[in-house]
Amino acid sequence: MAIESELNICKALKNAIDNTPVSYIITDLNSNIIYANEATTSLTGYSNEELIGNKTSIFKSGKHNSEFYKKMWGIILSGDFFSSRIINKKKNGELYQVRLNIQPIKIDGKIQYFLSREEDLTNIIELENKLIATQKLESIALMVGELAHDFNNFLTVIIGSLELIREEVKSASVYEQLINEILKSAKEQANMIRQLLIFARKSTPLRRETDVNGMLIEIKPLIQSQITSRNKLEYKLSENLNRVEIDEQLIKQALLNLTVNSRDSIETNGTITIKTYNYNCESEFIEPYHTGKYIVIEVLDTGKGLSDDALNHLFEPFFTTKPKGKGTGLGLSSVYGIVKNHDGYIFASNRKDTNGASFRIYLPAKT
Repeated sequence: MAIESELNICKALKNAIDNTPVSYIITDLNSNIIYANEATTSLTGYSNEELIGNKTSIFKSGKHNSEFYKKMWGIILSGDFFSSRIINKKKNGELYQVRLNIQPIKIDGKIQYFLSREEDLTNIIELENKLIATQKLESIALMVGELAHDFNNFLTVIIGSLELIREEVKSASVYEQLINEILKSAKEQANMIRQLLIFARKSTPLRRETDVNGMLIEIKPLIQSQITSRNKLEYKLSENLNRVEIDEQLIKQALLNLTVNSRDSIETNGTITIKTYNYNCESEFIEPYHTGKYIVIEVLDTGKGLSDDALNHLFEPFFTTKPKGKGTGLGLSSVYGIVKNHDGYIFASNRKDTNGASFRIYLPAKT
């Protein structure tokens, strides 16, 4: 009975490891794989038949030097537990990062096997990068806000003084023409400063309870006129969308900026899609993202997508992928400021289903 009971426990343990979503591998002392669970085959792309009898070196990415592996073997052969982040390689050549834990298994006091546990860190690293990017943008916003506020005051004095001088000069004179040109330039700079102040969240939104779907339907003709007739505009609006408290004019401005950005990324003709849906955030976000109910406004396009450099700097003031003189680089930074001023979040990524980019705005739902 005791032997049967132990066998049942072993079967239960094997069944549990077989079906756990985390990768487990058992190797002998020569690094030959003698067991791999289903999560390992899913993570690495190798079949169980390809793994059993092979060495764990098939996962080597070339990102770690010989000293790393020497240290690892020294630790586990001495009977100690090893833990480290490591970059491995899948069957298709794709690199992935895991938290690798190796526990020596002793039988009769001697190490006979090694049990490896690999936790995929892809989602965690993505969230860490988002947090770093957010903290960087917050620092930029603080600095830009102070500079823009001072410069805005300076421009206000200049514009006011020029308008007073214009009243004293003769109409249609060369001086009036010069003053008008200077005023035009000063007002253009003032408009740029206003966008910087939006990015730095130096103004308070005038919020009221809003049906976002209704707002989007209202501005659909305006959006279509901005993206030109060569591009198709699609709406996919979720029924029973939660209501939000927003400054409609600011959110409309943000959406126009996003759709114009999508238009500019489409080289010939394509489709811009605006989607809405409810989202209940429980544990996907990390600090400073808060759990709770949100609505999502997603703008998707079939353009050329975003480079790694663009994804890293997209919302920074004056960053642009357009040719010199074709853009101020303030459109997306003002979108970022508007969304943050509504206690929301914005994320950009390349689409997985087709070419193009996706921008997702998360706004807290009214509770």
